[in-house]
Amino acid sequence: MDAQLEADLVHANDLREQEKYGDSAKAYTDCLIASIEKQDHSALIHCLCGQSHIYKILSRKTGNNIYKNLAVALAKESLAILDDHQEDIDAHTHSIALSSYADSLLMNNQLSEALPYFEESLSVSPAGNPEKGRLKCHIGGIKYLLGDKQLGIDLINEGLSMIRKGDMMAYNIRVWETGALNSLAKIYALEKNPEKAKIFAEESLVIATEHNLTIRKREVEEILEKIKADKTDFSL
Repeated sequence: MDAQLEADLVHANDLREQEKYGDSAKAYTDCLIASIEKQDHSALIHCLCGQSHIYKILSRKTGNNIYKNLAVALAKESLAILDDHQEDIDAHTHSIALSSYADSLLMNNQLSEALPYFEESLSVSPAGNPEKGRLKCHIGGIKYLLGDKQLGIDLINEGLSMIRKGDMMAYNIRVWETGALNSLAKIYALEKNPEKAKIFAEESLVIATEHNLTIRKREVEEILEKIKADKTDFSL
């Protein structure tokens, strides 16, 4: 991936995290067109996965199935590119394509189908502890929902510890950390332990507020509202 494409992808990602979804989608589309012109398959996968993430967020925020369908379609296309050009794709991008597709399967509650993609994503990832910890948390959450509850909880706690080995001043580390805490909060709410659920959710809220993680802050506020109302209809 050339330096300009990489910088443009970082900019598109930053816009998404600022919740400037239209600007982010346009930036990703510009990157996508440039990636196709340059036949840069790794950059193209990053463009598609980044856009898929936008529509996943909007699907959760609005409940609109059009966003869900777009998120799934874009992630599926990134996987198709990986399959067609695997010899050109670096290991990190390979891992991202797999995890993005796995994440899209969760949007349709396809837990069993998503699990092997997350597991393969972890196995091929050359990333350090924090990113591998993020993947381990996803695997743990699925294991829990598929009935292997204690293993699932253990994996999420292990993943959280791995995430916290990273630079705690880094934005993405805090995003992954709060994601793990939110998962634990939802699990303990499902386990009929609202007090323990609130502990994890409130810790997540403090971190999200202090580090201006607006998307995570909204997510955990919704979790706290459901815990208060004794509801457990959480999104995956």
